[in-house]
Amino acid sequence: MNLEKIGSFIKDIRKEKGLTQEQLAEKLGVSQKSVSRWETGKTMPDYSLLPVICEVLEINVAELLGAERISGDSVPKKQVTAMAQNMILLVNNKSHVRKIVGAILSAVIMLVGVVGLYNYEYSVSVDSTADLEKAINEYHFADEVNADVLERQAINNRLYVLYEENEYPGACGLACLEKGIFGNYRMISCEDSGCRWINGTKITEGKTDYCVTFCASDLPIDAYGICGVKEVPGSNQTVDDSELIYKLKYTGSPFLTFTKIENGVTIDTYHFKYFQNGVEIQDNELEGILGTYYVEGAPNSGTGTAELGLFYVFEAIIILLGIMFIRYFLTDENKKRTE
Repeated sequence: MNLEKIGSFIKDIRKEKGLTQEQLAEKLGVSQKSVSRWETGKTMPDYSLLPVICEVLEINVAELLGAERISGDSVPKKQVTAMAQNMILLVNNKSHVRKIVGAILSAVIMLVGVVGLYNYEYSVSVDSTADLEKAINEYHFADEVNADVLERQAINNRLYVLYEENEYPGACGLACLEKGIFGNYRMISCEDSGCRWINGTKITEGKTDYCVTFCASDLPIDAYGICGVKEVPGSNQTVDDSELIYKLKYTGSPFLTFTKIENGVTIDTYHFKYFQNGVEIQDNELEGILGTYYVEGAPNSGTGTAELGLFYVFEAIIILLGIMFIRYFLTDENKKRTE
């Protein structure tokens, strides 16, 4: 199909009828720019406009697609064949464009959906302490917490944050956030504790086990001991859960400490040991020296989100739907009918 020839033919007939590009465009319900692009051979009119163009210019479709006048009432067989080929080519070109546009739109919508959901999930900025405290407060859907961030430490792609509960001096909590690929984080869990003494929990990052110890109150001690259950290699026995496994120096509060522990060790924070001037403080003396164990009324629970894995499910669904639509638009219809 010779677009320049057809465009030149439209231009000649338009001038024969004494029409300007603006007047022809108005009669056809298109823009003057569209008519200009037809006449310069840059684009071809949509096949749905061909009957209207022929009516306005007082020509037939065969003349329009053949780009020449046809004398008499009959159309030669050669011109009919050429006209049919041009019509098929025109329709196929329009269909091809629609398929490409549909595939591109599907890809864009898929990308927007994936990135949008990702940014919604990983929406916590840790650059600002105020934003981090707000995220911790909002994550507590059961307890009302007024967090004051004290310490933070990153382990691999996770960030652990020690916070004090302002309304309950001495009470604290440990928040865990996961870093996304764009730098922001999402909340994984918050462990609140009304304990004024040293708190502890066991975590696993990669292939390494840690005992995390944290505290928001100043304690009159110089060291503390981590107790727990430790498997005895080569046997089914374990040491007693009051056994001192690790002893650490205390340098004041607030503090957030990560201690690598051996595999097979189970931490029991209720059996921490406390030392003053190098001597262990006996159980019956602890409250008299360290103060009461709990802050009355303070939250003392763990807050987690069970739907963390659903984020990846929704992302997979969006990607799968996007691929299906892209394949639909790019698959040749004739091939689809023969399958």
